[in-house]
Amino acid sequence: MSFKVVDLVESKVGGVMEKRNDRPINRTSRDRKPSDRKPSDRRPIRKREEPRRIRKFSDPELPPEITGEELEKRDRYQLSGLAKENADTVAKHLVALSMFLDVDPERAYWHGQSASFRAGRLALVRERAGIAALKSGRFDVAQKELKAAFRISGNQAILAHIAETERSLGNPRKGLETIGKVDQSKLKDAEEVELRIVSAACRLDLGQADAAVVTLTCKQLNNKDATWSERLQSAYANALKAAGR
Repeated sequence: MSFKVVDLVESKVGGVMEKRNDRPINRTSRDRKPSDRKPSDRRPIRKREEPRRIRKFSDPELPPEITGEELEKRDRYQLSGLAKENADTVAKHLVALSMFLDVDPERAYWHGQSASFRAGRLALVRERAGIAALKSGRFDVAQKELKAAFRISGNQAILAHIAETERSLGNPRKGLETIGKVDQSKLKDAEEVELRIVSAACRLDLGQADAAVVTLTCKQLNNKDATWSERLQSAYANALKAAGR
C-alpha cells in the first residue's frame, strides 16, 4: 500500500490546519525574479566600448635639451593623473610643440599627435594638438582634436579655433555660427582678440568687409604691447583695405 505524503501546515488565519503538497515546483530561469536568478542566468551588462586608437606613426625625435620641466606648472599639474613616465614624455612633446609651432608647424604637428595618442583624454593635450594641426594645414584633424577638447573641458576659448577650422574647410557661415555660441564674458583679452580675428576673417570670406571692420573695432586696438597686438592691427588693416577705406 502506498501513501501520498503531504504536509500539515498551520494557517496564520484562525489556526486552521491546511494541506499542502510537498512536490517541488520546477521553475525555469524565465520564471524566476531577477533577484532569484543565478549569476549565469543574468544577461551580462555590456559597457560602451570606445574605438581603440591605433598609432600609425613613430614618435618624432625630441630635442635633447628638453626635460619637460619647461612646461608651465598649471599645465604640468593636469598631467598628474598619468603614469609618471608617460607624463614626462607627454610634457616633453608639449614643450617641443610650443617650440616648433611658429617656426616648423609640421614638426609641431607630429609632437602634438604623439602627445594626443599618449594622453587623449586630457583637454589640454587635445587642444594643443588641434592648434598644431591647424597651423600645419590639417584642418580636418584640427577640428577633430579641438572638438574633443571642448567636449572634455567646455572651455569657451576653444570655440574660436573650431570656428577657424570651419572657415578653413570652406564653411565661414558655420564658423560664425560657432562663434555665436561663445559666452564672451568668460574670455580673457587674448581669447577675445582671437575670437574677433576669426570672426572678421569669416566676414571677409562672405564679402562682408564693413562687418569685419566693425568686429575688429574694439578697445584692444589701443594696446600696442600685447603679444596679440600685431595680429590684431594687421587684421584690422586688411579689413579696412577690403572695405575700401
